[in-house]
Amino acid sequence: MKIAILGAGNLGLAQAAHLSSLGHDICIWNRTAARIDEILARGGIEVHGVFEGLFPVAVASDDLAEVLIGAEAVILTVPASSHVAVTAAAAPYLADGMVYVLHPGHTFGAIACHHRLVAMGHRLDLTFCEVQTSLFTCRRTGPAQVHVSAVKKALPIAVFPAERGFDALGFLFEAHPDLVRARDTLQTSLDNLNASVHPAVVLANMARIDRGEAFLFYWDGVSPAVARLIAAVDAERYAIGEALDIDVMTLEEFYESAYEAQGALLHDKMLNCAPYAEIHAPKTLDTRLVFEDLLTGLVPYASLGRAVGVLTPACDALISLWSIVLERDFRVGARTLESMDLAHLDAEGLRRFVWTGLR
Repeated sequence: MKIAILGAGNLGLAQAAHLSSLGHDICIWNRTAARIDEILARGGIEVHGVFEGLFPVAVASDDLAEVLIGAEAVILTVPASSHVAVTAAAAPYLADGMVYVLHPGHTFGAIACHHRLVAMGHRLDLTFCEVQTSLFTCRRTGPAQVHVSAVKKALPIAVFPAERGFDALGFLFEAHPDLVRARDTLQTSLDNLNASVHPAVVLANMARIDRGEAFLFYWDGVSPAVARLIAAVDAERYAIGEALDIDVMTLEEFYESAYEAQGALLHDKMLNCAPYAEIHAPKTLDTRLVFEDLLTGLVPYASLGRAVGVLTPACDALISLWSIVLERDFRVGARTLESMDLAHLDAEGLRRFVWTGLR
């Protein structure tokens, strides 16, 4: 099967190598040619960690047409803040029948990309789907090299519109047999757990990061007090799910299912998450752990909360504080119901929309 991977960062390299190991023809794109050149020079992607080897790719290019034409599936692994822009650039080369996977979708990823294509006048017969979070814990160690610490288990995946079902996703379930079929993209959107964690941890360690100090992001950066802030944000996310009649995953459940991390409290589970031993803090506050998880996480949470009558004081506080610290209004340009022309829908209307694709 020809599969196009859009994005040659840490996640794109890991996903491309994993699918290549299963015999798929992998075509990988990156907007900067330097990473592509290194993949071509090495003859593939070099992986170390829980699986290892040099995995070939059929095509590596900074030309979207070369990568996309003839592909049966597309997997988008670029940062969530680039989902819509890359989808718009890819639009001329997409074709009816393709599966379009956002890995991961963050909040409203599949809906936002669908909305942009419709706004551009493209009425393609695509099956959109999104994974709740990244399937790999990994870090890029070179332009064509990636270290994979873990392949996560039991992550939800959803299809948009949900009535299409999962028949077209056989290749993904073969590659990741533990994937869990989510009810719809409202569930995977609300299961965007990164937004509950990252902005809070960066804010709590702002001075250390601003000074460029080296420390382990989770193991050193999360104290019991920081974990309480994370839990407050997560409780609001969970309450929105209840208002939409969605059985969302709690952070505690995520650590148990994805990492088999144990402990009585959230703080304990985070410290018992073995792959976190290799995850270092960012060196700057201008990090995707903030801007990505605000624009495609906390702000969408707050937007959904307003629609279904759930107050979100912890989310709102983090959005406001980060807007002050980084001197930009993170409510502008974020994924909201308003930006996707869905603000007129109530809870029942939203559930109907993600099932049928009809507003």
